[in-house]
Amino acid sequence: MKKYFYSDGTNKHGPYSKDELLLQKITRNTKIWYLGIDKWTELSSIPEFDTFVLSIPPEIKNIKINKQKDVIEKPLNKNHFSLTVNKIAFKKISILTIVIFVLLVGVIYFKYQNKSNIKKGIIENSYVGDEDFNIYIDKYYRDLEYYGIFPKKPKTLIIKFSKLDQLDNTTHLHGISYGYNDDDKIEIYINPTSWTKFNKPMRYFLMYHELSHDLLNLEDLDKGLINEGRLMYPSLYSYENKNMDDFIESFQTLFEDEAKKRK
Repeated sequence: MKKYFYSDGTNKHGPYSKDELLLQKITRNTKIWYLGIDKWTELSSIPEFDTFVLSIPPEIKNIKINKQKDVIEKPLNKNHFSLTVNKIAFKKISILTIVIFVLLVGVIYFKYQNKSNIKKGIIENSYVGDEDFNIYIDKYYRDLEYYGIFPKKPKTLIIKFSKLDQLDNTTHLHGISYGYNDDDKIEIYINPTSWTKFNKPMRYFLMYHELSHDLLNLEDLDKGLINEGRLMYPSLYSYENKNMDDFIESFQTLFEDEAKKRK
């Protein structure tokens, strides 16, 4: 897995995964280095961070009100002067507000289009392998029932392989699901390279994580030491080699918490 370093101008920090790097205090101009490039390079010059760079709002310069003689030469009184200056400032602020709004709309639209294109690429490159994913689904339902949780069984069931590590913007993913907040659908795509590297308990970690998105509508936990090892923690590394005891403890804790919420 690619590891990144960044420099704050004095010290270097890292190594980080791509997801961890994006949580640091970095800007467009932050210098980045990783194995494969020969010098420190600004974040905005590295193509794989284009989406993140576009999501950073541009810097806002301080607004200055120019009291030019040809605009206000001889005010009638203090109130008139104040009112005129306020009108000028209001116009400038209004224009700035419009510009910021347009930029935000553009960023939101870009993100939506980008997510749509990412999903399209994942689906187009998906395929059905030899793995029987029903084994994991059946066990998931049985474990839920033990804790008194009975989610609706979706009409649509799609679990396929897709080479996420060969597609733009998904190289860091082991799996991805699209059935969140849609009770009629399970739609999961698994990176085959990750699946091959993972041992049995780590495969269960991955499948239960994605199924919990689609069937229980659970979100990823925040990154941090306090959440590491929990089922909905978003990072799972191929070298962790978790055992079945780790997996059992993780899903039991999650299902116990969910059962309490549903009482």
